[in-house]
Amino acid sequence: MPAAALLGLRTRRALLVVALVNLITNPLLTYVLLVAGHLAGWGGHTTPGYVALLVAGEIVVVVAEWWLLLWTLGGSTSRMLRVSVAINAASALAALVVWWL
Repeated sequence: MPAAALLGLRTRRALLVVALVNLITNPLLTYVLLVAGHLAGWGGHTTPGYVALLVAGEIVVVVAEWWLLLWTLGGSTSRMLRVSVAINAASALAALVVWWL
C-alpha cells in the first residue's frame, strides 16, 4: 500500500481497494505456482519453467489488478496501470527479501 500512496491513492477507500485487490490476486498466484511446481516436479524457484510461469502470472496479475482498480476506483487508465505495476513490483521485491532471509 505504500507504493499506491506514493502514486497518489491516499483515501481510506482507495487504500482499502488496493489491499483487497492484492489479497485476492497474490495468494491466487502463489497457489497456482505451488500446484504447478508440484505437478511439474520442479525442484526449486529457479527452474526455467517456474520462472516462466512466474513472469506470465505476474503479467496476468498486473492486468487483472489494473482492471479491478479501474472498475472500482475509476481514474485514468495510465495512472491505474502505474499503480498496478508499482504495487506488484513492491510485492515481488518483498517476496524476494523474505525468500533470501
